Amino acid sequence: MTAVVEPGQRTGWRGRLVWVALALSLTLNVFFIGGLAWMKFSAHAPLPPIERMQRLGRALNLNEEQRLAFDHFVRVIRLRGRFARETNQPLLDRAWTEVSKPNPDEDMLAKLGSEISKNRMVFQQEASAALIAFVKTLSPEQRTKLAEIARGSGDEPARRLFQIIAP
Repeated sequence: MTAVVEPGQRTGWRGRLVWVALALSLTLNVFFIGGLAWMKFSAHAPLPPIERMQRLGRALNLNEEQRLAFDHFVRVIRLRGRFARETNQPLLDRAWTEVSKPNPDEDMLAKLGSEISKNRMVFQQEASAALIAFVKTLSPEQRTKLAEIARGSGDEPARRLFQIIAP
């Protein structure tokens, strides 16, 4: 004996499966949106680089002369870092284009790698010189505090920056 079902009406496991799938989809979407909101508004969100540097300057309690040296240091990092990235990006693009060829030119890749390394080294040398000039203006206590911040801070980008440019 079969049951007569009107068109559009579902019965049995298929109807329940659709509702379970919709409920599961809604639940996942709610958790996804909640996660995005938490990341956006959480106190654990990383600060933009300029705010991290300003926080570093405040933590060191800089006087006017030190502030000028610090501002110069930050300017060098920002400008020379941007220049290095903008100079290296076309070289990296060319290198990846070469790598994707069936028979990459190893000499070309070596030359591009050498140019990229040279640009990074120039940035590191200029940033190190600016850091040394800044550090020379600091008191011994401020130097100790800067070293503590650079070595073990919870600010991973700042720690990496100091690892890159430390003399």
